[in-house]
Amino acid sequence: MKRKAVSLLMLAVFLFLLLPGAAPAATPSFTDIQNHWAKSYILDFASKGFVKGYPDDTFRPDRPISRAEFTCILLNSMGITPSANAEGGTFSDTATHWAHAQITEAVLRGILVVSEYPNGLKPDGAILRSEAAAMMIRALGKSPDTTATTFKDQDQIARSMYSGYIKAASDAGLMNGYQDGTFRPFQGATRAEACVMLSNLMTKLGGATTPAAPATTGTAPNNSSLTSLVVQGNTYNLANTQIYLRQQWAANVPISSISLAGGLVLLNNTPFVLNGDNNNPDLVVNNARYVNCKLSVSGSDLVATPTALELDSLTYDGSTYGADYTHLYIGAKNSTYYLSDTELVDQRTVQIAGTSYDLGSTQISVNLGDNNFYAIQGINIGSGGITLDLTAIAPVVVSGLDTSDISAIFVGSQSLSLNTINNLSFIIGNSNYTLSEVTVDASGNFYVNGKNYTANQVTMVITSNSNQNSFYQLESTDSLNGKFIFYCTTSSVTSWAIVNNNYVDASTVQIICGAGAYTLNNVMVVSDNLIRINGQQYYANNVSCMINGTYYTIDDINYNTTLNLPTLETGEATSAPTGALSSQPASYVFYLNNSVYQNGATNATINAGGTWASFGSITLPDASHFMYNSTTYSLVGAQVQVNGTQFTISDTAWRVSSQVLEVYLQSA
Repeated sequence: MKRKAVSLLMLAVFLFLLLPGAAPAATPSFTDIQNHWAKSYILDFASKGFVKGYPDDTFRPDRPISRAEFTCILLNSMGITPSANAEGGTFSDTATHWAHAQITEAVLRGILVVSEYPNGLKPDGAILRSEAAAMMIRALGKSPDTTATTFKDQDQIARSMYSGYIKAASDAGLMNGYQDGTFRPFQGATRAEACVMLSNLMTKLGGATTPAAPATTGTAPNNSSLTSLVVQGNTYNLANTQIYLRQQWAANVPISSISLAGGLVLLNNTPFVLNGDNNNPDLVVNNARYVNCKLSVSGSDLVATPTALELDSLTYDGSTYGADYTHLYIGAKNSTYYLSDTELVDQRTVQIAGTSYDLGSTQISVNLGDNNFYAIQGINIGSGGITLDLTAIAPVVVSGLDTSDISAIFVGSQSLSLNTINNLSFIIGNSNYTLSEVTVDASGNFYVNGKNYTANQVTMVITSNSNQNSFYQLESTDSLNGKFIFYCTTSSVTSWAIVNNNYVDASTVQIICGAGAYTLNNVMVVSDNLIRINGQQYYANNVSCMINGTYYTIDDINYNTTLNLPTLETGEATSAPTGALSSQPASYVFYLNNSVYQNGATNATINAGGTWASFGSITLPDASHFMYNSTTYSLVGAQVQVNGTQFTISDTAWRVSSQVLEVYLQSA
């Protein structure tokens, strides 16, 4: 019973500390922050009334901050007061929570995303640093950045669903790492860290100075001569209609005061030039966003003339979705567009990125969470807001795939048995991605790390139940009822290797050992940095490698038993081994009787153990030898055919400056 009483007391304290509407306080004096690194931020934030300490005059800066507490302070510092009767899709465990209104408001604004918490928000649990990054970037209206960070724990960051938000928050100066160079995405944020990062957010937003005032039932103009807002033929009574101000990417801010001063109209004391052509605000009424409104006054009316009409939010099936965070698709392809990128021209026409689309001839669709896709059939615009006529469709894109999302895999005309597959992944752009890491659209395009790839740029790797890898070149992908059919051919690349964390054709990597050059797929990796070539063992520091004609030292060579692939880490580029070519020939010149017989290797082949190989398919470790299929042969004495005539090579000469190999012939 005593524990319950304490809990109720703490709840009352949190309500007092965090709820919007608290008055700015005099600079407080906390007994436990004198030597704390965030002291100045804590005092500044507390003096503005955004946070307070505990009854014992402590702040407890290193105490974890909960998701509910962080949400309240975030909204408060942005000047946002949730509506008392806010409704919309929210979490299964927040209906009776003390911060329900603030959490619901954050959901409506797209700051919190319900689908990311399938088991409930757990509002009293510590908010992770990665979650805080996502909430702040969404509050700024910015997009995640999928490129890698410079933090030392990038491997941990990459595992977080918020990795792109971490990069964006770091680049925006909202959050920093720790002294050891790590970010720690799965670590809970502290009260002190919250003060610092939200102070940085305020700076990005232009800097609020006091907490938000309690919400009113409508806008309360300071200038009594203005009674209505008129926009696109609709008239809104300022006394009972809530109007929001939006500037650039900042969140919507309720307009609590309107006044006139000379040639200016002041909205929340922010001045805008009447009849101005630049720096005009967006105004949001109901869920309509009137873009770049030129403001004028006509009698008691404030007249707004927008350049475009957009949706600010969309309510469907009892849930509300922020337009800035609702993905939008044109046709059956993945895109980077959002619903807020869509200008509503009329009931059947939208404009996206300067191009107009007729809803009757081009499918324009939205994703309303949990892979629920809807095609927009029509637009209804009225004074009460905007609604869309939506029809459910099969998913345009599917993310986080598993084998249940695959209907069939064809290699030529043969269908592979899905039951024999132990693992399936894709090699895309020299990196390997699991099924769950790729996004595939209904046109068969793959999307990873912010880039689109067509099917023929993708290699499928199938690991059988016997742990054997098979490689297939994708040709096309079909979508049927939300499931995919992959059409493949056997890949021309039969063996792969990981070189400097990139997937490469193992046959293109040459291990240079003495006068011999051996493709990596024909080298046995015995153990870490120990290899076997033609029955002989060599340590990595006694050999080098050649990639794309450049020699490198070998820092590490090993074998990944999980992937069944050799792995190689190269060091600095190095000069060619003694006697070796500095690079591969750029061209060949054939001489007969001391005169040029042919310039170039067109229609020229060389005999490699009974196989006539083109000069483009051989590797020259030095000017006297060539290698084909991991076997080294002598150039001098080798048989060649040039335009159907057979010769024997009598000598060669390597011209370093021009990268030309001169080949001297004699009649066979």
